[in-house]
Amino acid sequence: MEFREKEKNSSNSLGAEVYPSVFSVLILVMLILFISKPGVSLTSVSTDFRWRSNLIELYSSFRFKIGDRVYNTALVGKDSWIFYTGGNSIQDYQKTDGLDKNTFTVLTGKLSQLSQKLKEEGKILLVVIPPNKSTIYPQYMPDEIPVLGDKSRLDQFVEQARLNDATNIIDLRPALLNASKMQNVYFKVDTHWNDVGAYYGYREILSLFSRYDSRLVPRPLSDYEYVRQGDLINPDLPLVLGIPPINEEYWTLMPKFPAQTTHALNIQLLDGGYISHVTGEDSGLPKLLVFHDSFYSARASLSHFMEPHFSKITGVLFAQDPKIWSLDWIRKEGPDFVIVEIVERNFDIGLSLLLDSIGQ
Repeated sequence: MEFREKEKNSSNSLGAEVYPSVFSVLILVMLILFISKPGVSLTSVSTDFRWRSNLIELYSSFRFKIGDRVYNTALVGKDSWIFYTGGNSIQDYQKTDGLDKNTFTVLTGKLSQLSQKLKEEGKILLVVIPPNKSTIYPQYMPDEIPVLGDKSRLDQFVEQARLNDATNIIDLRPALLNASKMQNVYFKVDTHWNDVGAYYGYREILSLFSRYDSRLVPRPLSDYEYVRQGDLINPDLPLVLGIPPINEEYWTLMPKFPAQTTHALNIQLLDGGYISHVTGEDSGLPKLLVFHDSFYSARASLSHFMEPHFSKITGVLFAQDPKIWSLDWIRKEGPDFVIVEIVERNFDIGLSLLLDSIGQ
């Protein structure tokens, strides 16, 4: 993880200076005890050292407790908010890694071509980019990691795409920033949005789709009730830090209205992945195809808000074999609407992969 820091204060905490030495001595002692056992060699230490994972967790937990904030692919911000720093997350936040104009021109040009081809066949393409958590909650980022630039990659992409009239692109940042003033829209200890954040994403998507199909009107928030599901199970960011799970209340939005019955089917692929099919009982509703990441399908996801509005939803994770992505395959699925959903930190790579695979 690379980032540009403000000038550091010279008074570091005693713990931050001492703990590497303490743990080095501890590990050395345990290694000596381990390799002194009969039949144990130095070559077997990396695979057979029984306390290895425990020591790593203990070391990471100690760092966390004394206030160490920067880890390999995560950092601890203010008020114990944890942020993922993999991909382009930090560069996006600091606005230091813009893409060159040619890259944006090529990307938006390919999107425009695909959108036009689909439109000629009666299909509507929509690009949805959930923001990084640090984009919505910059006030919880450490002061040592400031915003340095004027425009992020997403700023540039949205501007260029709208200039080219490439396709329907939803910028979710205004809706989520506004909602975040009233309630949390992302988890504190997980990289994903929570049910409230997913709801506002759903609302923006359906509001655009309703221009093409009057049946696709988003439900108001009052049609859902908050239901506490206990604590968040296995949030991803403590795992990234290498520390035990941190408790955070997990609330879901459950519909007050009778939703249509749906049936889910996952088709296994040769590469170990799958394509999901969710079929509703009302065959007269439109069909949806979604190329997506975990923001669509994880615990607090867009999927359960979208399902009541469609007769069939086909979901394809970006992690799957791209050979299945083609215009012919899209035509075979026969969707009325196509969504490409990918988080801000990965949007350029994901879009390029998808468009190249489809042949744009």
